[in-house]
Amino acid sequence: MTVRHGLKAFGCLLALLTVWLAFDRKDTASMDLTPFEWKNRLLIIFAPDSRHPYFKQIQAEISTRRAGVADRDLVVFEVLERDPSQMNGSPLSLSDADALRERFEIPRNTHALILVGKDGGVKLKRSEPVSLAEVFELIDSMPMRRNEMLQKKQ
Repeated sequence: MTVRHGLKAFGCLLALLTVWLAFDRKDTASMDLTPFEWKNRLLIIFAPDSRHPYFKQIQAEISTRRAGVADRDLVVFEVLERDPSQMNGSPLSLSDADALRERFEIPRNTHALILVGKDGGVKLKRSEPVSLAEVFELIDSMPMRRNEMLQKKQ
């Protein structure tokens, strides 16, 4: 192989690497959750579709306890694979939904619930059903939430 062919091969390899890096899913799929930090807690519900029993159960609980959801500063994400995803009832792009699934390492065709605290840390990650009452109980046990409740009383 001549130097010329070697440089050509190296150039092709470099071009392929550049294209791969430009389209690497981890680089392009990144839902920024920092705007929620210190303002909101995030309840992220993953399911294959809106007909999944676990999804229907938690969604029904959320709809009947909206005041409790709002009082705890929860933003609810519904991340679905075969139906449109939402954030507090507003459409969520497919790339943002995929980014959330990737960020929290939730495999496809599974259901899960993630609770992210106001500090941005994951407080709960479950693949088995969790009731909204359990989520509220966990939130209410957190020091930041206790301070919020005290401030509301005063």
